[in-house]
Amino acid sequence: MKRTRTFRWIALGLLGLYVLIPVAASVQFSLEAGYKGRLSFSAYSQAVAEGGLGTSLVTSVKVSAGAAAITLALLVPTVIFVNLCFPRWRAVLDAVSLLPLGVPAVVIVLGVLGAYKSVPSVITGTPVILALVYVILAMPYSYRAIDAGVRSIDLHTLVDAARSMGAGWGKLFSRVLLPSLRSGILAAAFLTVALSLGEYAIASIMGFSTFPVWLVGVEGNNPYVAVALSICALAFTWILLVTLAMAGSGRKRRSTGFGAGLVGPEVEVEISPSPEDEAVA
Repeated sequence: MKRTRTFRWIALGLLGLYVLIPVAASVQFSLEAGYKGRLSFSAYSQAVAEGGLGTSLVTSVKVSAGAAAITLALLVPTVIFVNLCFPRWRAVLDAVSLLPLGVPAVVIVLGVLGAYKSVPSVITGTPVILALVYVILAMPYSYRAIDAGVRSIDLHTLVDAARSMGAGWGKLFSRVLLPSLRSGILAAAFLTVALSLGEYAIASIMGFSTFPVWLVGVEGNNPYVAVALSICALAFTWILLVTLAMAGSGRKRRSTGFGAGLVGPEVEVEISPSPEDEAVA
């Protein structure tokens, strides 16, 4: 046991150094701002004053939020339905979800643009098409997060119990299944958002000015500002990760029982004693 703990701490320490040393070097580089021996926050102040920062950041946030919403709306009902009614199709879905990993980004962009030629420009000419592409890119990760959450619960028992108590499919999803799958749903949302916020190649090819595309343009003019913005983006991503992890591990709301709220409000019934009971008393 002692050897196992020692090896575990050594491995975690080496992993921490592997991650933290480059981050610390980047922070030092951004604080030097070209003046060795003197640290300042001038690069961060210049980063805030850079033109186009707000527009690119808003575009990236909108695209990532839209991609996460579309991913959850498509995958959560699909995974639940397949595991509930067609468990033999799990292998097919696993194989299909892995396809984006084997297709280059350029091929995906050309295929999407060719397939959506007849679609109105409201979709193809706006970041909406970018959000749809990010749904495809994030599918290998988001699908497995949701599928792991579904397999970790006794899906058939929950559905049969709720349906036997008179709950409709709407209440079944909103009050039974979604709270039980909260961790998997949050993990899928975070993975989609993280991939969307950091993706560069597809956004650059399609001509959208997202935050990574704008950051590469700034890097050619002022590398210190680019590194400072990268540190801020990394900190934002870590804060988002910690927030989602805390939300996923939070305590579930207390209820008076499994069927509380499923078939309607609780009704208090007052039972009056019978004449025989009064006579005995």
